[in-house]
Amino acid sequence: MSHRQVIAALFATAALAGCASAATSASEPASGAGNQPALGAPAAAVAKGTTGFAAAQPGSGSPSGGLASTIIVGTPPSSDIERSVTAAYTVPPGSFLTSFEGVIARAVGLGGYVASSTTQPDSHGRIVSGAVTLKIPAASIAAFLNGMPSTFTASSINFSAIDHTAQFVDVNARLASAHAHLAALNTLLAKATSIGDISNLEQEIEAVQTEVDTDQGQLNVLTASVELATASIQLTERGISLVVVPPPNPVAGGVSGGWKNAVQVTGAALEGVVSALPLLVVAVIGLLVWRRQSRGPIARHTPGASE
Repeated sequence: MSHRQVIAALFATAALAGCASAATSASEPASGAGNQPALGAPAAAVAKGTTGFAAAQPGSGSPSGGLASTIIVGTPPSSDIERSVTAAYTVPPGSFLTSFEGVIARAVGLGGYVASSTTQPDSHGRIVSGAVTLKIPAASIAAFLNGMPSTFTASSINFSAIDHTAQFVDVNARLASAHAHLAALNTLLAKATSIGDISNLEQEIEAVQTEVDTDQGQLNVLTASVELATASIQLTERGISLVVVPPPNPVAGGVSGGWKNAVQVTGAALEGVVSALPLLVVAVIGLLVWRRQSRGPIARHTPGASE
């Protein structure tokens, strides 16, 4: 074999090896992509597998960190669950009142309402902190929390849930039994002919109707507790010092309460005496007049009359 043939064979072998390496490198990403989950798969898995409230952990999810600030509320195993959340946020200095009103306005816009609220001033008397308890449709609680302004910094977010499935089963069973009993009594009343039977049936119907109303009221309360979640939101301006309210002293409170009660009782007694004073004066004058009239005839009696 000549030198030219040997060199040509070496070039051909090198070219074949390069093509095989390129083919292998191109095939590896394709096969690996089939085994890697999609970028949004972790978030979808969390949303589907959660049975209660769940807050995404910082650093999880997408590389951009979008999931870290998103609160996911999963679908509960049943719809008979009462949900509640307690969250504390810090807001920029001087923005408490605006932030407080904004939180309330967003809750009302989602179909909720304010159950209670409190505020607290700083050492200069300016309102810088407060808490509000809101009732929000359970389906909108995640949207409410995720819609907090970017200027809010979350200090804590705690979720809780109460399963009312057993209570719903019990109340519904009692309500169905009471309705059946009421229907049977109404059927008997329609067939009754004597006054005594009609009177007895009407009394029983009234008692069963009371049971129906009571059970229906309990069912309405349970339904409202499930349909409306409770959100307790605490807002505090950053870098402020709140006025420290001393805890109540039981001894001082007891003494103060006893003194107030004594003052009230004494005042009521004096008021009663003053109110009755004119009546007492009239009674004394009447008594004096009566006694003088009763002694008058005896004083006018003369000795000669006995003769």
